[in-house]
Amino acid sequence: MTVNETEDKTLNTEIETEIEEEAQPVLDDAQIRAAALAYAKFLKDNDLVPGEMPGQKSDESKDDTPDDAEAPEEADAVKEAAEESSEEAPAEETPAQDAAGGEEPAAEEKAEQEKQDKKKKRDEARKAADLEKIRRREEAKERQKEKFLQGGSTPLAAVTNLHDKVQDGIDGTFSNISKDVIRGAHRIASTYKQSRRTIGIAILVTGLLAAGLLIVFDYFTVYEYAYNGKVLGYVRNQEEVTDVLDVAGRQLSSNSSTIADVEFVANQNVTFNPVDGRGKSTDDSDTVVNKLIYMTDIETEAYAVYDGDKVVAIVKDQNDADSLLLQTKADLSAPDRGMELVSSEFTNELSVKPVNVLLGSVQSNSAAQKQMTSGGEMNTYHIAEEGETVESLAAQFGVEVFEIYDEENKEPVTEIEQGDRVCIRSHVSPVSVKMVEKGKLKEVIEYKTIKKETDEYYKGDSYLEQEGQDGLQIFEGEITKIGGEVTDRKETAEPVIIKKKKNKIILVGTAERPKTAATGTFIVPLDHYVITSEWGGRWGRMHEGMDLAAPTGTPIHASDGGKIIKANYWSGHGLCVEVDHGNGVITRYSHCSAVFVSIGDLVYQGQHIANVGNTGHSFGSHCHFEVRVNGTSQNPRNYINP
Repeated sequence: MTVNETEDKTLNTEIETEIEEEAQPVLDDAQIRAAALAYAKFLKDNDLVPGEMPGQKSDESKDDTPDDAEAPEEADAVKEAAEESSEEAPAEETPAQDAAGGEEPAAEEKAEQEKQDKKKKRDEARKAADLEKIRRREEAKERQKEKFLQGGSTPLAAVTNLHDKVQDGIDGTFSNISKDVIRGAHRIASTYKQSRRTIGIAILVTGLLAAGLLIVFDYFTVYEYAYNGKVLGYVRNQEEVTDVLDVAGRQLSSNSSTIADVEFVANQNVTFNPVDGRGKSTDDSDTVVNKLIYMTDIETEAYAVYDGDKVVAIVKDQNDADSLLLQTKADLSAPDRGMELVSSEFTNELSVKPVNVLLGSVQSNSAAQKQMTSGGEMNTYHIAEEGETVESLAAQFGVEVFEIYDEENKEPVTEIEQGDRVCIRSHVSPVSVKMVEKGKLKEVIEYKTIKKETDEYYKGDSYLEQEGQDGLQIFEGEITKIGGEVTDRKETAEPVIIKKKKNKIILVGTAERPKTAATGTFIVPLDHYVITSEWGGRWGRMHEGMDLAAPTGTPIHASDGGKIIKANYWSGHGLCVEVDHGNGVITRYSHCSAVFVSIGDLVYQGQHIANVGNTGHSFGSHCHFEVRVNGTSQNPRNYINP
């Protein structure tokens, strides 16, 4: 702030203070109205508007009166600014100078320096002219204010004067800021015009170098792809792997229903690493698929379900293990119809731990669940790690040391080294669940089998007296089961019988068996024979027995004990003997030469009853032997073992 501005500010403050001090003690409502009327008359007489001072008729008159009568210095400054504009315009847009590159560097610097000096002088002259113009305006305002106050001062005039002064200060400040901004922008534009060619060349060279480096890098770079850290090969572009991951996963999972579904995910279990491609062969998409679907010998981290310290299932991750346990418990805890589950828990001490096994040893959840519920044999393949021994592996998988075999699963191993592949055999016992269910249950009442002894039948013989039949009842209460077997029942009401059970009754003989009683087994009736014809079709008709050829007079024995019901000459059978063994079973002996029993005789198994002959329709000495059940011939081979 200049000295003049400080003095003006002090003067204004003193005048305003004096006006307020003089006006406050004497003004009342009547005086204020009188002052307002006087001020209104003053404005009317001088053709003014409120806030306008005498000599300020309008904006146009302001421009035509004291402000236009600028000092010589201000006029010179305006003239020099116009000359600067006329000089700078052609200098900036002369193509010849741009093309030729201008004069010598020294001459250009000298001309530029002279130009800057002139510009500096013009700026100083313009600033001085502006200050002089402001000073003259302030002096004019002061004179007008003194003249107005001499004619009668009011508080309203002081306020108006203060407003004008503040407004002029703000306008001047913004004017100076605008000028500085315009001059700064002009200097930046001038500098840019001089250096833009250099900048353009630098950008072009940098871009060319970057492009060249990218081309070289791309040409010599390949991508190493790996599954869970296991390097599988190299590809020119990552898309040759990512585009076939879904296909490879489906094919690998479909190779076996017992192997877990494998999901290949780029940048998760399948990763990429850019490497120097010199000396490395790259894979195409088909090769990538083959490597992925035939990599069951790659070791991976999986999760094992332990029953105590023994592995009973292996799945791919923690989520699958949790799901396996939940599903297995749910399947083993299904309540009966009409009952609701109260509680369910494994009776086994089950836990889940991570293990390293070959990918082919990781089971699908369905295969793992079947193994946990049904048990069975389990083979797990593992690659020995640093520090592992046969004993430590046996402890880790819950098996005996002799259950760890070589890679071919042929011979037990006694020592292993890092990198050896082994097969761990184990027998899995089914897990069980203790469950409690309650409600109403329609259940079967199983019949019982009752045996009754009787002397009406021989020892060793038994006969069914009554068929068994299950009953049916409604049970209401609580049932506890372990492993599917009921271990406790608590009835809350008496069972309602829907159908009574009927027990099965079997009569067991106690009488001593006579020698002639049938045994139910049969022997070949001849000691020495040759089979000349079997049972079945022969010569267009049915041959209902078996022909045993032997010399005439060879003894014929009863095949089993029984009663003689035929012992005479009978049509084409010649001399014939029949024995009734009971239960609808008889044996027949035909073409005999002699008979030694009579109808009604009781015979025992092996008794000599006749001799071989050639009577009846016979074409050689033989015994025609038949077994008939309820009148129908049966193949003798089903009863004897010739």
